[in-house]
Amino acid sequence: MTERWQVGAIVSASTGAPLTLTAPVSSLWQTTGGSTPVVLGDFAKSAGKITKAPTGVAYFPGFTQKADPAIAIVTATNALNTRGTNFAIYDAAGNPMLVNPGAGQIGTLGRGVIEGPGSVRFDLNLIKRVRISESKELELRMDSTNILNHPVFGNPNVNIDSTTFGQITSASDGRRFTLSTRLNF
Repeated sequence: MTERWQVGAIVSASTGAPLTLTAPVSSLWQTTGGSTPVVLGDFAKSAGKITKAPTGVAYFPGFTQKADPAIAIVTATNALNTRGTNFAIYDAAGNPMLVNPGAGQIGTLGRGVIEGPGSVRFDLNLIKRVRISESKELELRMDSTNILNHPVFGNPNVNIDSTTFGQITSASDGRRFTLSTRLNF
């Protein structure tokens, strides 16, 4: 009973896809996909990290979202300065790091410079073969994908003007087991 066992494993690790942070303000230079934000502070390209947040899962820890500083220069005539909905991203010290481009300005962050969430998976299979006769055998097999049950997170919201900026709302690939039996002859 202790013979004819087979174990197989696959470990896969991958980095995340390149992400483009967007500041979808219409301007003369806007092309499909919107503009990128203007970088004001020290914004590290490796700033993304999966963290638990009160609203779920966040990808940019330590960043806060507040009104874009450009709203302060909008006239108060007809209460126009209260209608601004653009946001900017601030660091932990309260300094603006990413803002919307001004009129006729293009973003300075660049496209695809942030790395999205990566993933690690460990898949395992176990096979037991039982000889029935000289030419026949029964094969019992169990396959498990993502046996450690690590979530594979989707990409975060990358629009700095969205109230859900940096939040991750999807995850996939929970642990799965498949049992099968086969008669080989």
